[in-house]
Amino acid sequence: MRERSRKSRHQRNSGWFYATVAVIIVIGTVAIAAIVMGRNDDNTPPIIGDHWHAAFGVNICGEWLSNPATFEAPAGNSGVRAGIHTHGDGFIHIHPFARAETGNHATLGKFLSYGGWSASDDSISVWEGPPGEKSKTTWKNGDKCPSDSAEGAGKPGRVVFEVNCKTVDGNPSDHKLADQEVVALGFVPKGQEIGPPPNAASAPQDDSGGTSTPKAINQKECRPSAVNNPGVAQTVPPAVTTPSTTSPTP
Repeated sequence: MRERSRKSRHQRNSGWFYATVAVIIVIGTVAIAAIVMGRNDDNTPPIIGDHWHAAFGVNICGEWLSNPATFEAPAGNSGVRAGIHTHGDGFIHIHPFARAETGNHATLGKFLSYGGWSASDDSISVWEGPPGEKSKTTWKNGDKCPSDSAEGAGKPGRVVFEVNCKTVDGNPSDHKLADQEVVALGFVPKGQEIGPPPNAASAPQDDSGGTSTPKAINQKECRPSAVNNPGVAQTVPPAVTTPSTTSPTP
């Protein structure tokens, strides 16, 4: 009887011990999850409260598309604020409202998905097509440029991606956005580059409520010109006049 009593007490104590450990584990897991969900992505910029800007443009067969229209909520979800959006000014505005938009989550892919578009290393889906084929909004490697394209008319093209006028390999959607950069997505014939979008040296719209003045993009090696963007005005320095050394006639 004493042996049975000892075993019974041991079993009861063991049960309480394991139950206590289980409760501690559950509470610890919930606490850690709450901390993680409420913080920025390891405090890696951009963090909640930052306000970054990146110039953005899409070029299809030598034609720059019009700026994507303003949106401040993810496509199909008007009840949520999108911390990575645009005001129709040709800029990506990056000021995270939630952890899912901070740090390494602040990608071009996030911006595109919020707008209802997409991009990969072999296809892009955007808001409109070029002048010669307005209804075609999805382009895949091997598709042919419209016959009246500015570049590569009738030739097969491929997806290209440039950051600060330098070609970037891989999936454009994986690119983490940065402040004051120039992002260009395109579909052009092989061997051709897209260059900077027309607004690459401009300033974004002020959506801070007047509390700050956004700076113009400062990428000296990536400025639009009449060469890579027909119709974009260039600043031509005034002619220099050499003073005459001839003595005035009396």
